[in-house]
Amino acid sequence: MNQYFLDAKNKLKKEHNIDVIEDILLNREDRIIAYADISNPNHIELFVISGSFTLIGLEDRKSYTLQDIIRLFEYDNAYVEVAGKAEYRAYVNQRLFYFKDDSDVTFPISVNDQKVWIKISSYPILKKPNICTFFISNKSDIMVHEEASYTKTHRDALTGLFNKYTLDYQYGQRYERSNLHVFYCDIDDFKTVNDTDGHKAGDVALMSFANILKSHETEYDRFYRIGGDEFVGLFFVTEEKAKAIAEDILSKTRQIKSKFSQISLTVSIGVVKAEQREDVIRKADVILYQAKDNGKNQFKYELESNILLAL
Repeated sequence: MNQYFLDAKNKLKKEHNIDVIEDILLNREDRIIAYADISNPNHIELFVISGSFTLIGLEDRKSYTLQDIIRLFEYDNAYVEVAGKAEYRAYVNQRLFYFKDDSDVTFPISVNDQKVWIKISSYPILKKPNICTFFISNKSDIMVHEEASYTKTHRDALTGLFNKYTLDYQYGQRYERSNLHVFYCDIDDFKTVNDTDGHKAGDVALMSFANILKSHETEYDRFYRIGGDEFVGLFFVTEEKAKAIAEDILSKTRQIKSKFSQISLTVSIGVVKAEQREDVIRKADVILYQAKDNGKNQFKYELESNILLAL
């Protein structure tokens, strides 16, 4: 045993009547300390050393398995929205069941219809590698603010759509998925709305347009606001479906009228079916402007292989 520990232990007991184990290491209400035999990765049972599982909303029991806890995984959170359900769950599992070295992960669980953010830190015991200690804490107070901040950095404040930062991230993660279609949308003559009715009316029109885009979103099919009246979509659908989405956006946009002058909105859309997956978003922008040049208020669909970019 480390001599420093023994000296501190004896000194604290003699001078302050403090027991290192009982009063310092174990006497913490803000964490659970547990241990488990990790030999069988399909059944890792956490036995309480100190604290109680009531800290994270569970019943007060002597043990829970990691599998019991991960079954309560809560998918309704901002990190899942950005990463995707399968991807975020895989990340949590990878961290949670990594026992070759010290590891920790924070994730939400649902207990009695309440979201509880928990942090689980694991530390393998060098003396006996199949035994691991776990420190579990409730991080809900911190993560409420962290999640809100994360949302602000990934979503457009006005429309609630994802922003360019998230577009760059998700494009990098997903551009190789099959049936990728990139939509590039630009509201026609939107400056006229702002100049005629003011920016507040323009904001209302933008939110109405964003709601049309949101109606087509799924877990992986998303639209992003990348500028004032410019929006990009990443959709993993068939050609027929992509064209139907574009037609629906055109039709519903024509029904939006500016608040005061009753100016009707229209939109131009460039849709590109990815093949080589080289600079596809910029290629969709090129096709968008071809739709603009052809008279606006329409969409143009093109295969990526048919588009040449100017150097």
